[in-house]
Amino acid sequence: MEPIISEMLARQDELSAKQDELSARQNELGAKVERVSAQVRQLTVTVTNSLTVQSSNIEFLLVRTDKLEQNQLELRSEMDQRFDAVDQRFDAVDQRFDAVDQRFDAVDQRFDAMGQRFDAVDQRFTQIDQRFEQLFDFLKEKLK
Repeated sequence: MEPIISEMLARQDELSAKQDELSARQNELGAKVERVSAQVRQLTVTVTNSLTVQSSNIEFLLVRTDKLEQNQLELRSEMDQRFDAVDQRFDAVDQRFDAVDQRFDAVDQRFDAMGQRFDAVDQRFTQIDQRFEQLFDFLKEKLK
């Protein structure tokens, strides 16, 4: 009888250690999510500053285009190039946001996997609890 109880207690300790491991992993993933969020915020500030600078440049070019018809054509060509650069920057930012989105998807998948693991651990604890109840019932009957 004692070997069974010892085995059950050892198994319970093992399951407790695994649950602690899963909790540590969840904390680690939470920290990764926070780092990615910080990177997204930093990227947003950078893009906003870049767009503000580009907007100022465009306003300056529009004022100059009013002076001469010839300069107007040249400045429009330059503006088009700058807009292309802004579009390229938007594309680059869009790609970065896609990469961040993929990272969030990966984190979400990890959380789903952790949820499944927690469910399995919970089921195992339920089984252990049922076995303890059976064992105690058995011991009560034997001790009567």
